[in-house]
Amino acid sequence: MSNDAARLIVPSRRKERYLSATCPYTDCKASVEYKPPTVEQVQAVPSNVTTFSVTCIACQRNFDPPGASKTLREVRAQINGGDGKKENHSRRRIGTDEKPLDMTFYDTLGVPANASTEEIKKAYRKLAIKLHPDKNPDDPEGEEKFKTLAAAYQVLSDPELRHKYNEFGPSTPGLINEDGIMDPEEVFGGLFGGERFQDIIGTISIGREMKEALQKDSDELAAEADGQAPSKKDDESMTPEQKAKKEKEEAEKEKEKEEEREKRVTMLAEKLERKLSIYAESIKSADDESLSNEVRQGYREMIRLETEELKQEKYVSGLSDTSFGVEILHAVGFVYAAKSRSYLSSTGMFGTITGFYHAASSSIHTVRETVSTLRAAMELKSVFEELAKAEEDGITEERKKQLEDQAAEKGMRALFKGAKLEIEGVIREVSDRVLYDTSASKQTQRWRAEALGIIGDVYMQVKPNEGETTQT
Repeated sequence: MSNDAARLIVPSRRKERYLSATCPYTDCKASVEYKPPTVEQVQAVPSNVTTFSVTCIACQRNFDPPGASKTLREVRAQINGGDGKKENHSRRRIGTDEKPLDMTFYDTLGVPANASTEEIKKAYRKLAIKLHPDKNPDDPEGEEKFKTLAAAYQVLSDPELRHKYNEFGPSTPGLINEDGIMDPEEVFGGLFGGERFQDIIGTISIGREMKEALQKDSDELAAEADGQAPSKKDDESMTPEQKAKKEKEEAEKEKEKEEEREKRVTMLAEKLERKLSIYAESIKSADDESLSNEVRQGYREMIRLETEELKQEKYVSGLSDTSFGVEILHAVGFVYAAKSRSYLSSTGMFGTITGFYHAASSSIHTVRETVSTLRAAMELKSVFEELAKAEEDGITEERKKQLEDQAAEKGMRALFKGAKLEIEGVIREVSDRVLYDTSASKQTQRWRAEALGIIGDVYMQVKPNEGETTQT
């Protein structure tokens, strides 16, 4: 018998890179190892996919391992850094709405080709909160992901553009602008209110703030995300000319914001004055109290019918139908009613004393809303921190989805509360301008105040449709 025949020979394999992880499910906790995704696997998934999952060998459940996002970025960096190019052998053809030529934008939003407009809006709002660059300062692809997301939403939310995209793909001329992203002011400004509310609240400034965030460099965004103020050292290193230039730019931005707000208030005051004049002109022609009552009832009914249309402006959150239209009406109605009471009281029997009382009540409401807005922002921050830590430590798919849903819901709530605070401030200015218009007689001012009170009362009484909730 030869020596080889008496020996135990074990086969070998090439050494491969394996990563270690522990299954995060409490009833498993198995120690496992896995190979990172290959270049071919990463190329096969959409660019908006930011992590990957591992199947536990013990319990056969999936989970996101620690550092999954970083590992995926490293593989993508290899792809982008290589000189090999992905070839496209598909023949040029025309797609249909049922079978689009290209699915990139649908994959970016994570929706099927037959998704409804409401489903597209829902997916965008959730991802816009999650992928915004100031929430991901350490992601080198963060800004590009957000641009791709906005471009996908711009196209798929517009029926005409969506049809063109379905037929000819993303290279269709005129489909998106040169940068591949629509104006954030248009996107975010339309999230709350929409066209139906333009004549009442105008365009809220959250879109402008989003645009300014996108225009900042990554270092500045990272510092703000960490709650850090601009470095004093940077200011000290500036020359007097550079400091003067910076101060001038900041002053010009502030002046531009003030001019935009003034333009907005002026436009809204003109719209509101015309609406109130319907009541003022009608009540002026009433010869007795019975006719005056008919005018009030008729005006109230007109506002009620308008309100039924306005309240349909809504969005669908990740968990349930939520009506922003109703919530905006309540906010505007509260200010209208408060301003009406304040004016009528200050010009009534007890004059200034009751006027002060209503002004104080309004101030207390503003303080409460401010505190509520800050609390919502802090809740959102805590969810993002928990999600980031969980992704680094390893997280189950169920828990990840739960945290992402919480982040989307709390993010939308925080954004809306900030927008609501702004809306109320603008409406207060608009109401004061109309009620205390020196070009109008005292009697006309009083009629305007009465009409404003009727509108406010109707707005505050509006209820959401069955199955909907409000952001309270």
